[in-house]
Amino acid sequence: MGLLNAPPLLCLMLSLSLVLSAAAADTVPPAALDGPYLFYGEEGVIACWANTEERTAEQQAYTAATATTLPHFTTFRPELVDLDRDFSPLPAKHYMGVSKIVALSDIHGQFETGRKLLLANGVIDQDNNWSFGTGHLVVVGDIFDRGDQVTETLWLIHNLQVQATAAGGTVHFLLGNHETMVLEGDDRYLNAKYLITTSLLGKFYHELYGPDTYLGRWLRSLPLAVEINGTVFIHGGLSRELVREVSDIGRINQLYHDYLIDAEDMNEVLSGSPRMNLLHGRLGPLWYRGYFSKNTFTERDLEYVLRKTSADRIVVGHTSFTAVQGFYNNRIIAVDSSIKFGSLGEVLILEDGGAYRGTITGDRIPLTTETTK
Repeated sequence: MGLLNAPPLLCLMLSLSLVLSAAAADTVPPAALDGPYLFYGEEGVIACWANTEERTAEQQAYTAATATTLPHFTTFRPELVDLDRDFSPLPAKHYMGVSKIVALSDIHGQFETGRKLLLANGVIDQDNNWSFGTGHLVVVGDIFDRGDQVTETLWLIHNLQVQATAAGGTVHFLLGNHETMVLEGDDRYLNAKYLITTSLLGKFYHELYGPDTYLGRWLRSLPLAVEINGTVFIHGGLSRELVREVSDIGRINQLYHDYLIDAEDMNEVLSGSPRMNLLHGRLGPLWYRGYFSKNTFTERDLEYVLRKTSADRIVVGHTSFTAVQGFYNNRIIAVDSSIKFGSLGEVLILEDGGAYRGTITGDRIPLTTETTK
């Protein structure tokens, strides 16, 4: 039986032996506190968290009033949390006339590196607040797995999304293969820190992001792809085989949400439809790497994909490089710059018709391109 499911008397006993008091928690470095995870229940919302250094856990009823009594977490901002928020997946939008865009991907729990990149390139200020005005930030998937600050990164991007909307800008967090793996219960790339969290909270990791949680509902509302100024952003890519079956990115988003996220029997869904199998497989939008293999993708294939999707360019993550790289006259741009290693990384900047590499020191380098590979 986990802490969240324990009866009141047992919770009291656990609080004496396992749980930090609020006063003690305030003295713990924020990085040691993993959470909070907000669970919806019949009797209200419960916030829970773990101290992964002390191997203790705590929970409390969560309301706007009690939120102020939580210990300090690195990026959690209760004033930006709306418990009644509508988390229905948004209809597909094609954004035009956006003056400036920053994109990055595959942060993989490397919060500090991701934060430094956003700070150096004018997206946030020193206090982790949105400072990009009416610009658009695109996180092209894969915040989860590998690193040990996934929760901090999720709350940061959540906060920026709320703040950006208020400022007239937009934050697009696109689902990557690691987000969907977590939702499906595949934790093979999970950092060891989260094994401690799950043990302390008595939950499987995917249950921390289940349909009854705030972050889980948020994740389930996110799209796989978005188009801005004629550029499609998508984690893996759009293969020729995929766009032959489904060429509209709004339809791709809808199919994935309707049939694949939280499917009770994934094997039944996949076996029943070649289209679903394609969406979920190696040629699908979350796993595709074909752009970077001369044996599987050509310029003729690119022309076909762009024509079918009515797009000018595709920006992808998933396939790692040591810098943002352009291919085919920058009609394919790869933004997985190996942030996952925690010591390097770049962002893509699209502004005034130009494409640039934004470095962790704030330098802006024109993006050169390879016409063939």
